[in-house]
Formats: sequence, structure tokens, C-alpha cells
Amino acid sequence: MSEPFPNSIEAWIKHFESNTIPILTKTRSALQALIAKGDDATVLDLAQIVRHDALLALQVLRYLQSHRSRQQHTDVTTVERIILMVGVNPLLDAYAQCTTVEELLGEHGGALHVVRSIMFRAHHAACCAEVWAGYRHDIDGTEVVTATLLRDIAEILIACFAPKLALRIRAMQQMDRRLRSAMAQKAVLGFPYIDLQMAMVEQWKLPPTLRMLMDEHHAEHPRVKTVSTAVAYARHTSTSWTDAAIPDDIQAVADMTRLGYDKAIHVTLEASRKAYTSWAWYSDTEPAPPPADKAMQEELSDDNTQTKSQP
Repeated sequence: MSEPFPNSIEAWIKHFESNTIPILTKTRSALQALIAKGDDATVLDLAQIVRHDALLALQVLRYLQSHRSRQQHTDVTTVERIILMVGVNPLLDAYAQCTTVEELLGEHGGALHVVRSIMFRAHHAACCAEVWAGYRHDIDGTEVVTATLLRDIAEILIACFAPKLALRIRAMQQMDRRLRSAMAQKAVLGFPYIDLQMAMVEQWKLPPTLRMLMDEHHAEHPRVKTVSTAVAYARHTSTSWTDAAIPDDIQAVADMTRLGYDKAIHVTLEASRKAYTSWAWYSDTEPAPPPADKAMQEELSDDNTQTKSQP
């Protein structure tokens, strides 16, 4: 996308609406492989693919809204239920030939890395949210998973369609580690990603339940906290497995699941390991894997000790 860039949230949304939203190359290949299975392709097969790609998840939700019948009075809030309602084949027909992120950003290697890393982070967060929601006995864990997967979709879309701006924001944060993300985003775009995020889900009429689960104004709601903690933990661990914010993330997990600190470390790292088995979906280079439980426990114990010893 060339300058001048859209100058308002409304203009950005119109820009996204006027362009084809891409998916990852690995996602398109997986969809085409599923087509080859013919009648053996299942709802679960397609749902697993969608869970790897936040951009495809967004499009599946929007597909249902655009094909919604007058007889549909109940919101459908999860990827799995949408596939059940719409059917596997119509969705494969709609997206198996989609433009890819790699094609869109072929000349912007740095931005491509950013988009892939954010999408890996979203997948990682969704895996964690699913596990934590299970321990919380959430009323519908799949809603929490869907909301978590989509939580950073505004950031992903900006990186896809305005790579220079996304890289500028990231460079500002790298130059000043104390600079808050929202401040860097506002300095470059005129607004933080979360404002664009909430405007998009409103404009595109995503289900109110999903809107609520992404909304910072409901931050103390246990289901919203599951989403926000998963997003924060995935963001922090994408920087380093020894990031200074991870102890607080684990404490939040321990509090909301009532598992205790060490058990919270164990179930969270199990979810991380599951997510990291899919690293090749997002990168040509294998990232640092999650540490062993004991190594994480020792690292966090040292951090807590140092914190308590500070005057």
C-alpha cells in the first residue's frame, strides 16, 4: 500500500473492505489438500486449519454474517459451529484459492516476518486460552478460543496492508523499551490498535459475545481475563522465555484457574508445547522451544526472589 495512508479508523476499515484479505501460504496449501480428500474432509479437519490462521478465522466469521438468513436468530460464535452451519465445501470453495500473505508482502521481507510472528503468537495464545478455559470450566471454551485468535487482528491487517507503518511502530518500541505499545501505535496511526479492533468487529457485525471477550472495558470479567492473559503471555514469550512479565502472567493463570503456581506453569507450558509443534506454519526457522517445567520454575523463582530483595 502506498502513501497517503488512511487518516481515520473509518477510512482504514473501508480500505480493508475494498481489498482481498489474504491467508498464509501454509493455510492455502492445507485447504487445497483438504479438497483432495473429497467427501472424507470433515468439520474438524477444516476447523484445525482455521485455528492456525487468524486471517482465515476472520473471513469465516464474516462469511457467515454475509450469508446470514432471516431465519437465523441466534449468533454463531465459534469457528466449529460456523463450519457445521455453512458446510465444509462452500468454505473450501471460497478460500482455497485465496491470495497469500507471502504474495502480498513479497517485497517487504521485514513486514512478512512481523505478520507471521503475530499470527504465530495468536495461535499460541489460542492454544493457551483453550487449556485455561477448560480448567476454569468456562461455559463455552471455544468462544474464548475464537476471541483470543482474533484479538490482534487489527495489528495483523495493518502489517499486511501498511507494512511501513507496522515496521515504524516496531522500530519505535525497539528503540525505547519503556514506550508503551499503545503510545507507539497512536504516534504512528493516530489511534491504538485496540480502537481499530473494536470498531472493526462492530462494523463487521461480529457476534456481541466475541466483541465483549475482546473488550478491555470488561477486563475484570473472568472470560475476558482469560483472553487478555493468553494474548499477553504469548506476546511476552515471543520476546523471550525469560521475559520479566512472565511471572505476572503465570500468577494470573494460577489465580483464575485456582491450580496453584507450579501447576499453572505445567499446564501453560504444555499448551505452549502444543502450539510450538506448528512453528513451520509461520516460519522457515525453528524458534526457541518452551523450556522444561523445572527450568521455568527455577527462572520464575529467581525472579520472585530478586523482586522481593529490592528495596
